Amino acid sequence: MRVGRGRFAAVARRMGLWAFVLAGIVLAASGVLTWVAPSTQCRGVEMSPGDVCSYSSYTATDTDTTQTYEQRVAAARQSAPVVVVLGLAAAGFGVFVATRTTARGDVSEAQLSSDIGP
Repeated sequence: MRVGRGRFAAVARRMGLWAFVLAGIVLAASGVLTWVAPSTQCRGVEMSPGDVCSYSSYTATDTDTTQTYEQRVAAARQSAPVVVVLGLAAAGFGVFVATRTTARGDVSEAQLSSDIGP
């Protein structure tokens, strides 16, 4: 009975790891799309060239500080490489952990008790 639960846990862990890898790939792809063709919004409304958006804060929805469409697109393009690198790093880490777990076997199946204690 315990072995069945151990196998289920091992399969669930592997599926979780591969879901983590997929999330990293999606994050990297999102960064690439932002880099190539950024789109920007101001409070949920799509902006176009020439539009201006005023900053909002927790206390006021309109402030004197504004940002143009071009500034927002430039900021998105500037942050896109960071998103790509983080997504690829997450995917790479997930692949490393998933393949390491598969290569050495699952510890939970071989070890049913804890290493801590008598």
